[in-house]
Amino acid sequence: MKAWVRPLATIAIAATACTTSSPAAPERSTSASPTTNSGPSTTAAPVEQVNVAFVRDPSVPDADEHALPALQGALLAFQTAALADPDAVPVDLVLVDVGEDPAALETILSDPTFVAAIVAPGDDVDVPEGIPVLSLSGLVTASDGVRLVPPLATVARTLSRSIPNAPCILSEDPPPDAFGALVARRVSRPADAVDAAQAAGLVSERGCRTVVWAGGPDAGADLAVALADADVRLVGGDRLLDHDFLAESGASAEGAQAFCPCADVSTSTAFAARRFIQDYQSEFGSAPAAYAVEGWDAARLVLRAVREAAATRQGVGAWLSGVAAHEGLARTYRFGTDGELLDPESTVRVYRVVGGRWVSAPP
Repeated sequence: MKAWVRPLATIAIAATACTTSSPAAPERSTSASPTTNSGPSTTAAPVEQVNVAFVRDPSVPDADEHALPALQGALLAFQTAALADPDAVPVDLVLVDVGEDPAALETILSDPTFVAAIVAPGDDVDVPEGIPVLSLSGLVTASDGVRLVPPLATVARTLSRSIPNAPCILSEDPPPDAFGALVARRVSRPADAVDAAQAAGLVSERGCRTVVWAGGPDAGADLAVALADADVRLVGGDRLLDHDFLAESGASAEGAQAFCPCADVSTSTAFAARRFIQDYQSEFGSAPAAYAVEGWDAARLVLRAVREAAATRQGVGAWLSGVAAHEGLARTYRFGTDGELLDPESTVRVYRVVGGRWVSAPP
């Protein structure tokens, strides 16, 4: 098998609805079926193998910081489903690294056993038309599928509304994505690529009281240290919401904020959330990080599509094109006819560093 595709685990899902002991809340009948089309018949001929691709691009800066938790969350969801019905249709969750082979997705397109693709957070990949997509990336739209997070521009807009009119917008050179430019456009300020050694002088010269960091966690940590003696507020997008930022910046990170369309269920008292955390820690040896919950929710949505429609690419695509809502761990996802979230700004959460930890905070 080529290096760019790696089966993670063989799993099984039922072709009809089933009751499981999974950490997910039971799916309610009011949101269990598409509302805009009937989809393929659930009496379609049985299939022998189903694959779901988890697509990531390791060449993207800091790609694994969020892709890995999302991948692990998805894998846990599939494993949990397999325990519920080990005799059901076998499914492989396949890791696809498009950075290793740009033609990987075209190869998947020619293989009808691949019924859908989950796109990793932060990735900007062009999934071929015809493969139903469940996007966890603010850069990849819902092609024949749904997007479980808002566009990157929505996160930038939400952050921009919380800052004064004269911030400094900084990133490393080159910027890892368009986040800084999107914020700059919203507040009519320039976005500058700098290194940490230059940052303190630039901030002092401009008199900025707020610094928006649009770069990665490592350089962000250097920036936090450089600005430790300055009376400024440090904010950023989801790239800042990372363990490396905390580990490398130490006490200098205190008070920093990150805007992320990712849920933290660590303080939830709901049984489903507590079970998810317990199972995740047991399986992977650490607490769920950013986008782990969304990875779980995306995988559960694929499971619904396969068992409520047909275990084919066409069946999954038709089902996803009509789904109106999905009850997940992170939230109740409500989708428009274009597969995008309704009220996307409500999904953006704010996290603050308190006592050396990221904690959920009011906007």
